[in-house]
Amino acid sequence: MNAPAAKVISEGLLKGAFDLFDAMLSLSFSHETGEVKPADAAALEELVSAFPVVLRGKIQNDLGAVALLMRPGDAARIAALAVDGEPSEKEALDDDDRAALLEVASPALGSGVTNLMERFGRNVEQLEDVQVDSPGDAAALVELLGEGARAANFTFKADPGFDGEAVVLFSESLETLVPEDALGEETTEPPPAEEATLTDAEMTDILSGFDAGAQETPGAGETPAPDNLDMVLDIGLVATARLGRVDLPLGEILNLGPGSIIEVGHMVDEPVELLVNGKLIARGDVVVVDEKFGIRITEIVSQRERIESMQ
Repeated sequence: MNAPAAKVISEGLLKGAFDLFDAMLSLSFSHETGEVKPADAAALEELVSAFPVVLRGKIQNDLGAVALLMRPGDAARIAALAVDGEPSEKEALDDDDRAALLEVASPALGSGVTNLMERFGRNVEQLEDVQVDSPGDAAALVELLGEGARAANFTFKADPGFDGEAVVLFSESLETLVPEDALGEETTEPPPAEEATLTDAEMTDILSGFDAGAQETPGAGETPAPDNLDMVLDIGLVATARLGRVDLPLGEILNLGPGSIIEVGHMVDEPVELLVNGKLIARGDVVVVDEKFGIRITEIVSQRERIESMQ
């Protein structure tokens, strides 16, 4: 077992999952992860006996699988918080609790996987076949996770008076995804994305592009920043992220309804466009920041491209 990689995975999964719990349950959780250990069929049988509620899902593209094991009382409390915003004192799950827990399990496990993929610099992979089993089935976990499963007990707490113990499980195959530069991390926080900033000259160049009549002079030197640039820095502008665009006839638009799918002609690995006041100024990659979509700027477009985007 690659112990440093396993530690990174367990902490990353729980960081993402508890970020989602915080948002959905309106609580502030803290957690502490124990040692990661190999878990064969016998070990999984013992874990499921102690923590019989199983939240599990498979990562797309055969990258592996993840699971959380909980005690029924803790699971019932989370289910009640998700539905009513009030904790439950029940020590067993009914059908309504399982349904509510499934609504939490899918985004929580997905958030954990997303946190890992972002940290590893990989494309975000989605979970599929997310399920809540109560009681759990150790044989099903062996089939899902593979023979080389990893397990780590962890404790968690949140005010008022909500604390417990659970187990995080994941496939051995995830260890191969951990890059070398992630093994030395001592924190569960993902490294911040490098901030892309604009120089005064770039800002002046962008602002000049809002004039539809602007012309780019080939071979001209860099435009100097005006001394009074600070006077316009507080002006509010509308920034829009554009995934793609498509022209549709009126008849098709009138036929749109819930469940309709529109192809926007944008490849999944292409950068999205950032428009300011409707003018293209940059391109970037979609990222997730505190459970919200964001854009990591990878390119500031030239003045010529901005002028062409206005035509």
